[in-house]
Amino acid sequence: MFKRLFYVLFVVFFLNGCYLEKQGFHILKFQFNAEDIDRLINDENTHAELREFLLLVKEIKNYAVEEIGLEKNKNYTRYVELEKDYLVDVVSACEKDRFAPYRWAYPFFGKFPYKGFFVRDYAEREAKRLERKGYDVIIRRVDAFSTLGFFTDPVYSFMTEYSLYQIASLIIHELTHSTIFLKNYIEFNERLATFVGEEGARTFIEEKYGMDSEHYREAVDFAEDFNRFVELIQSLYGELSVVYASGLRREEKLEKKEKIIRAFNLKLKSSFHLFKTERFMNIQIPVNNAYIMTYMRYTEDLSLFYELYEKNSRNLNRMVKVLKRLICYKGDPEEYLKKKLSDREEL
Repeated sequence: MFKRLFYVLFVVFFLNGCYLEKQGFHILKFQFNAEDIDRLINDENTHAELREFLLLVKEIKNYAVEEIGLEKNKNYTRYVELEKDYLVDVVSACEKDRFAPYRWAYPFFGKFPYKGFFVRDYAEREAKRLERKGYDVIIRRVDAFSTLGFFTDPVYSFMTEYSLYQIASLIIHELTHSTIFLKNYIEFNERLATFVGEEGARTFIEEKYGMDSEHYREAVDFAEDFNRFVELIQSLYGELSVVYASGLRREEKLEKKEKIIRAFNLKLKSSFHLFKTERFMNIQIPVNNAYIMTYMRYTEDLSLFYELYEKNSRNLNRMVKVLKRLICYKGDPEEYLKKKLSDREEL
């Protein structure tokens, strides 16, 4: 009773403003409808496939907490049945002639280069508003997000269709956010969570099933396909960055941009045979600056995390202990880590 009252008060008094109120009440509805995973596992009426999935979720979370060192909290201890096959529609925008993302300001959290909506119509309205202002815009479907401790993040019914690698990387990714979140350093936060989520999922599968297993091969194939696709996006980003930094007039930049993107789409079609997983076969994408920046935000440069990982003997737990120090650090987290690594200090 008191917990539910807290949720209501949180929405009314803290998530003020039309947008935040609407999103807050959707989260509140999920909180009310969420079912305890342990209760479902022990319920004889629970379908065997759902029980198996929930047991896997528990195992992944335990691994994330005990082996990787992520925060132990109530996240992913509850389950929500949804009719949709994804959670929210997220709007991102960017200048048309340079890689300068549009940012929204949120109380407590700082500025974010994206905005999520539980109702598709609202996302489309926001996208059209920004298009009228002259931005490149995309709307993408997102299957999870972290509320950073304000609410208990559940698993959703559509996740039962995910592969082992997908559900493991998703849970570990989001638990990384709830463990280490640096205000106004969104790109750093996302790249960190991407690295820990992917590497954590791989090591979980390796330890559970072995490197010779089909599960491990599927994880490797997916990771290789993802990295191959990211390389294509990064190459496109580099080519367009040269154009945007040139002294050409804006109209000329936009003309060159369209030619480069058309060439990219042709190159992508001719590269489909290189991919091994369905996710990247015959992929259809509305390429623009907003789309490119979405990928760059998560993957632009993970080398710093790989270097830190190697420095800590490829031990994620040791690496996370180092990264937790950043929570109290007031400066640029990348500069802090670069200095530590360059000075060859003991981390």
